Amino acid sequence: MDDFPPPQRLSEIIGIIYDCALDPGRWDDTLDQIRTLLRCHNAQLHVYDLERRSATLRKSVGVDPYWLAKQAEYASEIAGWERRPRAIVWPLDEPQVFSRHLPPELREGSRYFAEWVAPQGIIDAMALVLMRSPSRHAQIGMGRHASAGLISEREVELGRLLVPHVRRAVMISDILDVRTLEAEAAREVFDTLHAGVVLTDGNARILHVNAAAEAMLRAAKPIRNVGGILQTNLASATAELQAAIGIAARNEAEIGKTGLAVRLTNPGLAPVLGSVLPMRAGALRQYLVPQAVAAVFVNPVGNDANGAEAMAVAFDLTRMETRVLAALLAGQTLVQATEALGVAVTTAKTHLANIFVKTGVSRQVELVRLAAQIIPPVRRGDTGSAQPDA
Repeated sequence: MDDFPPPQRLSEIIGIIYDCALDPGRWDDTLDQIRTLLRCHNAQLHVYDLERRSATLRKSVGVDPYWLAKQAEYASEIAGWERRPRAIVWPLDEPQVFSRHLPPELREGSRYFAEWVAPQGIIDAMALVLMRSPSRHAQIGMGRHASAGLISEREVELGRLLVPHVRRAVMISDILDVRTLEAEAAREVFDTLHAGVVLTDGNARILHVNAAAEAMLRAAKPIRNVGGILQTNLASATAELQAAIGIAARNEAEIGKTGLAVRLTNPGLAPVLGSVLPMRAGALRQYLVPQAVAAVFVNPVGNDANGAEAMAVAFDLTRMETRVLAALLAGQTLVQATEALGVAVTTAKTHLANIFVKTGVSRQVELVRLAAQIIPPVRRGDTGSAQPDA
C-alpha cells in the first residue's frame, strides 16, 4: 500500500504502546497517536471487570464530553452486539469493522447509531478485541468520520499489526493492576507481584528478579538460572523465550506474538506461561535497569474449570467439550481425560476435534496459548505463593 506508514513510524507507535504496560497514564497520548495513524475521529480503550461490573481502565480521545457522558445510555445495546454468536467466535487478532461485519439490519434498527453515532458524523468504526473471558472484556474502538470515508484495507492491516502489541501491553498492565506507575516505584511494584518477573539483557542474561521469580529460580521450576542465563526445563520454551528476547533487543516492533504466551511446563503438569515485554525503548522501561531489553513475566494460566469456562463462553463449547478442555488445561493427556470423564477415547477425540474447529487451532499447545490470551494471567486478591510444579 502506497500510503502505509514507514517502519520507523510503526516502531515509534509500538514503543509508546509498550510504555503503557508500565504506566497506564500514557494511554491518552498513545490512543491519540493510534487513531491519527488509522485516520479515525476518536478512540476508546475499555478494560471491564465483568464480575465487579466496573471498568478497571477507561480511556477516550476525540470524543466530546457531552457525547462521552451520553454513551452510557446505550451500554446494554452495545453489550448485546458483543454477545452475538459471530462476535463471540471472532478471531482475536482480526479487527471487526462495522461496515463489513455488523449486519445492516442491526445498524438500521440501532438507537445507538441513530442517536449517538450519526449525529457526530461517524459513518464507520473498527474494534480490536484484546481480552474476553467471564471476568474480563477489553477492546479498543475507533470511529471513522464521514470526511475520511469508510474503514479501508489499510486500516484493517494496521489493526492486525498493532493488536498483538496492544494486547501484550494491556495484559501486563492488568498484572500490575496500577493506574500510574512512577519510575521511582517501578522496582518496588515488580518486587511485590505475584507473578515472577525477570529482567534480562539481549542474550537472556539475568539482570534483576523479583521475589516470586527468585523463588522459582531457587527451585528450578519452571525457570532456571544456568550460568546467569535464563532458561526453562523445556528446550522449546527456552528457545521461544530467548528468540523473543533477541527480537526485543533488535527491534521490538517485530516481536508480534513471539513470547506472548509460552508454555513453560510439560504436558501432565499445571500450565505455567511466560510473557516477554520489550524494555529497550522508553524512558520508564529503561529506568528499571538501563541494560535490560526484556522483562519476562512468569505466571500460572487459569488451569481449572474457570479457564475452560472462559473458553466455553468465547467459543460456544458444549458441556462435554468444556469438560474435555478443562482436563487438558489442567495438564492431563487426552487418555487421562477420557479415564477421568468416563468416556471412550474415540468420543474424546471427537470432542477435541470440535474444539479445534471452534477455536481455529490445530494443536493442544495452541489451546493453552489461546486460553492465556483471553484469561487474565493473575486473579485479583490471589496472594498465595507462585511456586508451580514443573
